[in-house]
Amino acid sequence: MISRADFVPVTENNRHILEHYFAQYPQYHSESSIVTILTWNNYAPCSFTEYKNHLIIECTMDGERGIHAAIGKPDAELLEELLIFAREENCALEIYDEENLQILKDTHPKIPITENRGYFEYCYSTEELANLKGKKYLNIRGQINSFNSRWNYSVEKITDKNIHEVTNLVEEWSIEKHCETDEIMKEEINAVKYALENYKNLPIDGIAIRIEEDKHLAGIAVWEIQNSESALIHFEKGLAQYPGIYKIINKETARKLLGKVKWINRESDMDVIGLRESKLRYHPEFFIKAYYILPQDIPATLS
Repeated sequence: MISRADFVPVTENNRHILEHYFAQYPQYHSESSIVTILTWNNYAPCSFTEYKNHLIIECTMDGERGIHAAIGKPDAELLEELLIFAREENCALEIYDEENLQILKDTHPKIPITENRGYFEYCYSTEELANLKGKKYLNIRGQINSFNSRWNYSVEKITDKNIHEVTNLVEEWSIEKHCETDEIMKEEINAVKYALENYKNLPIDGIAIRIEEDKHLAGIAVWEIQNSESALIHFEKGLAQYPGIYKIINKETARKLLGKVKWINRESDMDVIGLRESKLRYHPEFFIKAYYILPQDIPATLS
């Protein structure tokens, strides 16, 4: 049986093990991204084990532990072991793929599986975000036109030449948003800083938007090509003194990714109403869903 002693913390030195599984079994949710795991490690430390030719990840956030359904070939017997482990270790079993979800529904239809709506990730057509055609994007195009009437801008790839300016923009954004007073936002800034400090060593790319009138960076986006079909947007930051900047960031990011991936995953809304409304305005094509099973809902005798 799987044991707590089998797990080791995820580090830069062993990340290649996770990346091997992610490449062999393409992942779509950000919880199964080496960039997410490493950049958010201070807030949500993860550990892992290789068990029966599968990768199993465990993560702790706000003192709450969760174990992920295994990454590898679908295996009903292994899921059975994970249910027992979750019950005995008093941690949730988290599911981020539909195959394991269906196995659990088929083998244990009476165990309640809860949709974690705040962790549903929003996936959009790259082509639609790049072109913004049709009536449903009328308001967004209007905001872009308003931005363009006030400023000229250029789009730069994030490189060694401008990464210090990108870091300065993140600091400026942090002060603007009073991140020091909010624990989650403070941890997000730590995550962005980690990504920028390790930019060459992480599988990420990004752009910066520069305002031509004052030569100041107004916004950035950092993403990861997570699999052959989709890119995962890890960070977007724009300064409030440039109204409409997020619309520009979104469109220019999609333009950069057009022809490379079919879908853009802009991650979850974390149950933040304003963020949910903002993401819905871009008309997602589908969600990468998240589910969990609570340990107290797993019966002592599985059948």
